[in-house]
This record gives sequence, C-alpha cells and structure tokens, in this order.
Amino acid sequence: MNNPLHILAVTLTIAGFLALGSMAPAMHAVADESEPELVPEPWVHETHEYDVSGEIDGTPTDEFFVNEKWSIEVRHGDVMTLIMARNITQGGVASVDYTNNIHYDINGKLYIAQFMIVELVFKIGGYGIHAPLTTCTDFSLEYSSIVYDGVVPTFYCNITYEDIRVYSGSTFPAEFGTSTVDLTLIHYIRTDLNNTHIKVEAVFDFSDAVFFDQNNSNYEFPAGEPFTAEIGYMMMVANPEDFRTIGPLIPSSYSDTTLEYNLTLDNGSPLTISKLEMREDFTTFNSTGSSASVGYSSMEVFSGNAHVTHGFPGLVYKDTSSIWSDPEIVIYHDAVTGDNDPGQSVPWALMGAVAAAGAVAAVVAVMLVKKRKARRAG
Repeated sequence: MNNPLHILAVTLTIAGFLALGSMAPAMHAVADESEPELVPEPWVHETHEYDVSGEIDGTPTDEFFVNEKWSIEVRHGDVMTLIMARNITQGGVASVDYTNNIHYDINGKLYIAQFMIVELVFKIGGYGIHAPLTTCTDFSLEYSSIVYDGVVPTFYCNITYEDIRVYSGSTFPAEFGTSTVDLTLIHYIRTDLNNTHIKVEAVFDFSDAVFFDQNNSNYEFPAGEPFTAEIGYMMMVANPEDFRTIGPLIPSSYSDTTLEYNLTLDNGSPLTISKLEMREDFTTFNSTGSSASVGYSSMEVFSGNAHVTHGFPGLVYKDTSSIWSDPEIVIYHDAVTGDNDPGQSVPWALMGAVAAAGAVAAVVAVMLVKKRKARRAG
C-alpha cells in the first residue's frame, strides 16, 4: 500500500525541481592592502511572492500553482544554493514544504542536489504520529545582514513553521487540533574562499504540544511519559529536464551516512551528495536548563529517493520544552575572486557537495533583520 506521506513527498519533489529561477546581480570584492584580503561577499537575494503560476525553466506552467513562496538564494564561487519554504497546489492538493537545493554543473549539464523536509513524527505510548508541514498555520523567513568573521562573510537566515498540528487526520477528535509544535530552521551561512558552509540548526518547540492516549478514552498522557521526536527528509540528485521522464539519478552506493553516484567530478572523485556523520548528540531544554542527549539516524533509498530519519529519543512529556539539533551542508567550489559574476553563463566547477548532520550544545544568539510578512487586504 502506498504511504500517503511518501506520495506527498514525491509530489513536492516534482514541483521543487520544476520551480527553477534565474539570478543575476554580481558579487563585489572588498580589499585593503594593509589588511588580509577579504573573501568577496556572496550575492544574496530574497523572494517573497503570492498567487503565481509555477515555472519550468522560467516559463509559466499550469502543472502547479504557488500560493506562497518565501526564499533566499545565495551565489558564491559559481555555485547557487536555494533555500525556501513554499505553499503550493498541485493536482488540487495544497502542500507545504522546506527545500534546500544545490545547483551545479557536471560535463556541461545542470544537476540539482535537493534536501527536502516534509514531516515530523512523534512516538509516544506505542503510537507513531505523523505531522506534515502542510498542517502549519503560517511560515516566515528572516535574515541578517552580512558580517565578516575575520576575512570570511557570514550571515543568518531563519525559516519558522508555526503551529504544525500534531494530530492532522480527520479521524481524530476536534480537541486534538489544539496540539501543535513549532519548527525553526536556523541557517548559519559562511561563504569562504573555496567552500560555502551552511549549518541548519533545527529547533522544536513543544510548548503547545498535547499528546492523547487513544487506548485510554483519548485521555491526555500523564506528565513524565517518555516520547521521541523525528524529523524526516528526502534527498536526491536529478537533472530538471530528465526528472519528469526518467526520475532522479540512482545512486551507485549508499549507507546510513553516504550517497554516491556514477558521476565523476573534476578532481576524479565520485559525486557524494550526503555525508550525514550524525554524531548522535543533541540538546534538550526544560525549565531548569539544558542537557546533552543522544539521538540516531538512518537512510533508505527508493528509486533514487533517499529517505533520511533523524530521531531524538528520551524526551519527557510536560518537561522537555524544546530540542536543538543541526544538519550541515558544505559546498566546495573553485576559489572566489572579485571577478566572479553569478550573472555570467560560465561552467560551474564544483568539486563536491557534502551534506552532514551533527548536533549543537549551545544556542547561538543572533541579531536578525526581521522580514515581516506583507498581508494582502481582505
């Protein structure tokens, strides 16, 4: 039997590969002969739009409709990374997703490595509860200005999904709808001379989560009941033109930590799209402070789609208020110079793309330029 969340994830992935835009402004260099030379700033562009047709290679299409999209594009070293939250309609079904796409060229052909989050899962009292991002009431994006850390440009970008319903099925009682969690993905972006490093810290807020025991007249679980939170995402590599006919590339090998393909990079090594290295620790927070915990990760591949699970066990109902973990993405590229122009049609010389998952034991305080959502009248 087909898993509805698997079908949703594949549908969102198709729309993700079709929604490709073009970016043109150039990067600039800042240098002082008396100081070490600064790495040129990346080109960063924010897009927030409502009610527009989907696009395939810049051409409008009726295959899907964008109800809302909030994204940020980063160009650095002839590599483009697109990070976005979307609410789209395809086949009459509205869906919300998170995607992080890395665009690069191999032998003159565009390939996209895609990292997509579609749902959260909670396990308590023998139940597995699926909470798709589609059930959120809203999402928002905010980001900081570029600040140099020594000679390296850095900035932050947050995407928050608000009030994701823990119980989203129509078979649940109406009072279950008050149980929600918030998910914030904090992107710390560091654009060095030969690589772009993105740490995506995932923060779960359980302040409004209520768990019900369906085997006990739907009473609420007692305080102290242990539970587990999981975040599931998909990863793949595909050429946009080929995707609708032949689908994603099939990896030549994979494990819980790595996906490899029969594509050879300029340095002769195989393309590696994911290297999880979970390190299996994360941080939990409650009223008394924070503590280190141990998690788990796994990967399964179906027809070129890698389904990855990061799990956070040992949480305590009514005690654990939030948890904090962080996948990482490191994109290696040729050295960046002041002459790099992301608007030029030059072959990308990406040496590799590695996505890693780790953990963080402290909260990073950041000053963000708040981007408030523009509401339409009525």
